[in-house]
Amino acid sequence: MRKPRQQRGDALIEAMVAMVLLGVIGLGLVYAVSRAMVAQKFQKGQSLAIQAIRADLQGNGVANSCPVSGNATVTSDLTLGTNLQLTGLQKTCTVTPVTVTINGVAKSTNLPIVRFAVDANTLLGPGTLTVTN
Repeated sequence: MRKPRQQRGDALIEAMVAMVLLGVIGLGLVYAVSRAMVAQKFQKGQSLAIQAIRADLQGNGVANSCPVSGNATVTSDLTLGTNLQLTGLQKTCTVTPVTVTINGVAKSTNLPIVRFAVDANTLLGPGTLTVTN
């Protein structure tokens, strides 16, 4: 008659190691998804800000609030959607005289260089969003 063997617990240890490995992989996936969601939030905020700036340019024109010559800076707030505003948007306008020559005909004109800048850590992420022509 055979003696009963003592149980060693090999299957239990293998199952516990597998559970630890699955837990580590699951935590890695959760971290990757959370980083992707944060990046998507910042991208969406930047997209909304650029759409608001574009709408302002199309509605009011590029040279709106630009001086005849020199520099001017205007600070304003733009609405991005319901209950969402872009505060502290600085529009800096620099007017530079230029001469354009086409087919030997030279004309002098003023060229407005417009720069939008906003510092918004919560909506747009760290840093400053700058849009210029």
